[in-house]
Amino acid sequence: MPATKTITISLPAPRGRESQKVARAEGRTGSELGRETGWQYQARHRFQSLAAQGQKNAKRLGLTPEDFGGPFAE
Repeated sequence: MPATKTITISLPAPRGRESQKVARAEGRTGSELGRETGWQYQARHRFQSLAAQGQKNAKRLGLTPEDFGGPFAE
């Protein structure tokens, strides 16, 4: 098993109760729910960074939506 790092977070009480309620309803632990939340955040951040870099490169190359065709050309 890979090494782990314990992280403690604070949530407003209503948010914490709702998180525990969701975890119980899904048969998961609060840690599992927290890990998934972190993974989703990181994936979204990586996607947004990649999209921004792609837009920057397209602009640098002088590309337009029409150059990509399909739904981008509309």
